[in-house]
Amino acid sequence: MAASGVNEVLIDLSELVTNPLRTGIQRVERELLRHWPGPASLVPCCFDSEAGTLVRLSDDTLARLLNAGGEAEPPANGAAAPIAPDLAERIIFNPELFYDRSRAAFYRRLCGAGASRVSWLVHDFLPWLQPAFFSRRGACDRMDYLLALRAVPRVAFVSGETRADYRRAIMRDEQSGGPVFPLGGDGPGLPKQSFDAARRDFVVLGTIEPRKNVAVILEAFRSLWAKGISAPLVMLGRVVAEAERERAMLAALADCPLFTFAEHPQEATVRAALCRARALVTASAAEGFGLTPFEALAAGIPVITPADLPSIRLLPADGQLRLPGVSAPEIAAAVRLLLDDATAARLFAEAARLHVPTWADFARDISAWLQEA
Repeated sequence: MAASGVNEVLIDLSELVTNPLRTGIQRVERELLRHWPGPASLVPCCFDSEAGTLVRLSDDTLARLLNAGGEAEPPANGAAAPIAPDLAERIIFNPELFYDRSRAAFYRRLCGAGASRVSWLVHDFLPWLQPAFFSRRGACDRMDYLLALRAVPRVAFVSGETRADYRRAIMRDEQSGGPVFPLGGDGPGLPKQSFDAARRDFVVLGTIEPRKNVAVILEAFRSLWAKGISAPLVMLGRVVAEAERERAMLAALADCPLFTFAEHPQEATVRAALCRARALVTASAAEGFGLTPFEALAAGIPVITPADLPSIRLLPADGQLRLPGVSAPEIAAAVRLLLDDATAARLFAEAARLHVPTWADFARDISAWLQEA
């Protein structure tokens, strides 16, 4: 590898290293690493707060992050040599949202010194624009990221909605910001599914938290069950600390024969659930993108979804029951429609015809954009 850094892209994976979740932004990073097409080499790095700069990740750390998704030790402060030569001349890519003051100050210094090849991918501004859903952090904890972002010369987004928020609320400049790169829908690796009357399950995937409106989904299904309507619900996802109401509702349904819940499902469990699904149900009130319905549609599975989800607005309406609002009666009505075999068969056929972007598409387009820098 050339010492000058020619044909290299440095990717800052600091949050992935310290908080290696399988979902959210960390999942996007893993898919990018797996599908990176070149021609420039992708050099995984993280921020060393003591050295005040980026350091290269070891092959062992990267392998743990990619293969197992388990804990991986970041380089000890001062133990790894900083990336050389001068970072101001390098292509540096940060795909993460973070709340690290020293890391934000590093990027502000770098961009202030004229580094024109620093590029960020922005997923959303929900902690700032929807703060009620993010009560664990105060506004002061979040401002350093925004101050650094305002200094970054090249910014891309996962949705047009996020770019519009950047222009309106962050930069106050309708011409600012770069391209939009939709995420990939083929992560589960499922072949196209087809309708079978034996597919009865309605599946909910993803983190269980207030903004996802999981409580509303549970209310909808409880109302159906109370009327004797057999609509099995499978819910798979980690429950966050703020989801006290949702956790209580889950506990109350523990003995319900029509309800299945797994808080830490393996990938094989998720794939198996989707292969039995009549539809995926989502009801989120706020998303930067909204990956789970995108993935279901990529696999040919119908979805019940809010009409304004950014990922859904990228696609034709095929295979979807789009909700104008998110209420228990609306969700229950959509479920009843999909319990009709003819309706379900039609939506499966529609979903199978959709073209949903892939992770290879995402990585190719990100790579090309970065190497234009």
